[in-house]
Amino acid sequence: MARRGKTVVRTLEDLTLDSGYGGAADSVRSSNLSLCSDSHPVYPHGANCWHLTDSMHSRHNSFDTVNTVLAEDSEVLDCSGQCSRLPDLEEVPWTLEEVEALLKKEPTVAAPSKDAISKLSSLASRALIRIAKEAQRLSLRFAKCTKYEIQSAMEIALAWSLASSCTAAALSALSLYNMSTGDRFSRGKSTRCGLTYSVGKFYRWMVDSKVALRIHEHSAIYLTACLETIFKEVQRRLLAMPRSDKETEAPRFTVESLEQVISSDPELWGLLQPYQHLICGKNASGE
Repeated sequence: MARRGKTVVRTLEDLTLDSGYGGAADSVRSSNLSLCSDSHPVYPHGANCWHLTDSMHSRHNSFDTVNTVLAEDSEVLDCSGQCSRLPDLEEVPWTLEEVEALLKKEPTVAAPSKDAISKLSSLASRALIRIAKEAQRLSLRFAKCTKYEIQSAMEIALAWSLASSCTAAALSALSLYNMSTGDRFSRGKSTRCGLTYSVGKFYRWMVDSKVALRIHEHSAIYLTACLETIFKEVQRRLLAMPRSDKETEAPRFTVESLEQVISSDPELWGLLQPYQHLICGKNASGE
C-alpha cells in the first residue's frame, strides 16, 4: 500500500513538472540550470539564449543591478570597461517595414529615413532584452511567464511614466483581444489586439529565447504592446523637442535628431544603452 502511495505521489509530481513545452527541461531545477549555464549554445533555428546575471542569487535581485554605484568621471557617466554589455540580437520580432508603418501613423512627423528606422530598431532591441531578462528571472519560481511577469518586468526596467504608458497600452490590447471572440478565426491576433507588430513573432521569439518553460499568449500580447509603446514614445518626444521660431515645417526624423532626443532624455538614455547595468534618471550629460 505504501509503495502504491509513493507511485501516485511520483505521478502527480511528474504531472506538475510538465515537460511538454518545446523540448524544455523535465523539471524546474533543470530549467534553472539551463537558464543559468555559462555556455551559450548555438541553435539551428537562430534562437537567442542568455544566462541570468549573478543578481538573481543576491539578496535584492534587480535592486542590486539598478542601484550599483559606478565610478564616475566628474558628472559624465562612462561605463567603458566597467560594465558588461548586453547581448546583440541577431533577430528581432519585428521588421523595419512594420516599424515604418507604426511611425507613419503620426501624420505630424515627416517620413523617417531608412537609417533612422534601422537605428531606432537597434536601440529598441536593448529595451526588449532588459524586459525579457527580468521576465525570465521572475518566471523561474513557477516556470511560467504570464502577463504579470511581463508587467512586473516593465515596472522594473522602465521609468515610472514609461512603464505606466506601456501597461495602459498592454491592457487596452488585451481588452480588445478578449472582446473580439466572435471573429477569432478570421483575423489574426495582432489585428484583434489593434497592434501593428506581430504577436505571433513575439511569442516565437520568447520561446526561442527560453524566457520560460511555459509562455502564456497574454504575455506575448503585453510584450508586443510594450515595445510598440516604446517606439511611439520615442517618436512623441522627438516631436515635442523645442524648435526655433524659424522652423515651421514638421520635425525631421533623422539619426541625428533621434540621438539628440535620446541623449537629452533621462528616461530613455539609460534604457537604450548597450550595458547590462541600468542607469536610471540620468541623461548623457549626467543630469
